[in-house]
Amino acid sequence: VLLNCYTSDNRFPSAVPDETTGGRTATASLVRKGHRRIGMIVGESFMEAAQDRLAGYRQALAEAGISYDDSLVVEGNWTPTSGFEATQKLLSLKAPPTAIFCQNDKMAMGCFNALGEAGLRIPGDISVVGYDDDELSRHLRPRLTTLELPHRSMGAWAIAQLAKKPTPGPHRVHKVGCTLIERASAGRLAAHPS
Repeated sequence: VLLNCYTSDNRFPSAVPDETTGGRTATASLVRKGHRRIGMIVGESFMEAAQDRLAGYRQALAEAGISYDDSLVVEGNWTPTSGFEATQKLLSLKAPPTAIFCQNDKMAMGCFNALGEAGLRIPGDISVVGYDDDELSRHLRPRLTTLELPHRSMGAWAIAQLAKKPTPGPHRVHKVGCTLIERASAGRLAAHPS
């Protein structure tokens, strides 16, 4: 049984996080709070998790009738430094985002630092959502709204498969949902007087 990976021929039972639905959930949570210009800081784009989270972001925008804007998507590399630099790029846009979805919590930490350096308040001026529910998400101020990777659920599924004595494949990859953990970094879009 494979956990957090699978083979191209699907010959083993395998479980992975449902990254597309996770990206969609994160983005939709910001749309529900009134945000329409939602930036995204992508992990390394050659990785399937990054591609799937981006696909979910695009799905949520499409479902809300919001056009995809390539300038709002900046590539990082999963590190706080890349989150910092990507946030600076997003803030330099003529029309910067009102919310940023970071594809992991480490990039969100860098995002927090860049926003603080720019004199912006989270979530008063800009909302931030991360991904992973890394321990650091509970130590950032404000605490980071994020998606929890389903490690326990995937582990329980894998043990259940082993107990069944898996049959020869091919097997369908079992995708396990990621849960939105709402904390204080994402708020309703403030109405600015014109």
